[in-house]
Amino acid sequence: MNRLREEQQEKAHKPKKAGAAPKLPRALIGVLNGSFLTRENVLRNMPFILFCAGLMLAAIAYGYHTERVASRIDKGAAALKEQRAAYISARAELEKQEQQSQVAQRIHDIGLDESRVAPVKIGVDDEQLDETRDP
Repeated sequence: MNRLREEQQEKAHKPKKAGAAPKLPRALIGVLNGSFLTRENVLRNMPFILFCAGLMLAAIAYGYHTERVASRIDKGAAALKEQRAAYISARAELEKQEQQSQVAQRIHDIGLDESRVAPVKIGVDDEQLDETRDP
């Protein structure tokens, strides 16, 4: 029993050679050099393998598509915020310019004066209206 432990400890403590490359498993070597493609099982399942590869390509394409759509939505939302802010500021400016005091100031600047007399409604009878019309 002690001898077995000593052998295991010796194997564990042996220094590895600096120039030795690690060995690759046979399956990995077969995949890397392509020899696994010539086996009978792989050839029989080739339609399924191609179908799975097609599904993977479709999933990747769908991921890119959704990223593009999400990017467009984000850009649209940012543009909408900007347009809304411009609309609010333009509406506030218009409301300020429509105030009676602002209108009176602008017409005074061009030489017109604001009327201080209240407007009067002129009443016209139907008979008088008929007389004024041309035949």
